[in-house]
Amino acid sequence: MLKIFCQLCLLLLISFPVAAEIIETIEYKYYVISPHSPHEIKPELMSRSPIRAGNGSFNGHTDWYIDWRYQTTRQHGYCQLMSNTTTVRIIYTLPALSKYVSDIQTIKIFNKFNTALTKHEMNHGNNGLTAARDIEKAISEIPAHKSCHALTRSIDSIGKSLVQKYIRADKEYDRATQNGHTEGAVIF
Repeated sequence: MLKIFCQLCLLLLISFPVAAEIIETIEYKYYVISPHSPHEIKPELMSRSPIRAGNGSFNGHTDWYIDWRYQTTRQHGYCQLMSNTTTVRIIYTLPALSKYVSDIQTIKIFNKFNTALTKHEMNHGNNGLTAARDIEKAISEIPAHKSCHALTRSIDSIGKSLVQKYIRADKEYDRATQNGHTEGAVIF
C-alpha cells in the first residue's frame, strides 16, 4: 500500500502542464432551390436536397468530425502526455433560395423555415464542439502511465467514448425534436 502511495506521489511530482489546443473549422454547403410559390418549397426541397437516407431526403444536415493528436514523453520511468491538439470540423448542409426567387410570400415562408432549420443544425454542431472540448479536457487531465502503449490506449479509449456519447446525444436530439419539426423546421 505504501509503495502505491509513493508511486502516486511520484506521478504528481513529475507531472507538468500539458500544452493543449482545440482547432475548430466550420463549413457551410448550400443547395439551391427555386420555388415560384410557397406550395413549391417542399417539393423543391425534396428533389434538390443532396441529403439522402433510405428512401427519403432531409432538408438540412450537420456532420462533425473530431481528431486528437498528442505527443508523449518518458520521464522518471513513466510515460506522460506532453501536448495535445484536438480538431473538430463541422459541415452544415442547408438549403438556399435562388437569387431569382421574387415572390415575397415564398421568401417569407422559406426564411422562417430556414431560420428554424439552421438553428436546429447548429445545435447538432454544438454537440460536436462540446465533444471536442470534453475530449481535449479529458486527455489533458490523464495521468502518467508506466508504459506509453497503455497511455495511448487510455487516450484513444477516452476520445472514442466521448465521440460515441455525443453521437447518441445527436440521435436523441433528433428524436426529441422529430428532426427539428417541433422547433419549426418543417414545411407543409
